[in-house]
Amino acid sequence: MPDVRTMFQKDYLYAFHLDGKDCTVTIERVAQGAVPGRDKATGKETKTKKPLVFFKGKEKPLALNITNVKTIAGMYGFRTEDWLGKRITLFPTTCEAFGKTEECIRIRPKIPSDKAPEGKIDEAKQPVEREPGSDDDHEAVV
Repeated sequence: MPDVRTMFQKDYLYAFHLDGKDCTVTIERVAQGAVPGRDKATGKETKTKKPLVFFKGKEKPLALNITNVKTIAGMYGFRTEDWLGKRITLFPTTCEAFGKTEECIRIRPKIPSDKAPEGKIDEAKQPVEREPGSDDDHEAVV
C-alpha cells in the first residue's frame, strides 16, 4: 500500500520530498508567488505573497518563509539576482507553527562545498496538507 501522503497534489516542495536527507541544489530563478493558506484569526482561505525559489533540474519550487530568506541572504545578500547559480543545502526538520510541531524545510547557513553533489528530491512524493512557508509567525514580503 502507498504512503497516504503520496495521494495529495501540491505544487511546492515539502520536507517530505527530502526523504529525511540534506539536499544540495542550485538556484535557477526566484519569482514572487501567491501561496494558498488560511487566515489565523478567521480560518478563511487566503493567498500570501512569498518568494518562490526554483532549482536547476527540479520541477517544484520552494516557497520561502522569512527564516529561509534570511539564511540565503546571509550567504548571498538580499538581491535575488545575486542568488542565481548559487548553491544551497536544504534539510528537513520540524518547527512550531500554529501551536503544533510541523515538518518544514530549512536551509543550512553555510555555502556548500563545490564537491557537494547535487541532491535528489523525490518530487513524485506528495506532501501532507500544510502549506509551504506557513510556519512564519508574521507575514513578510521580500
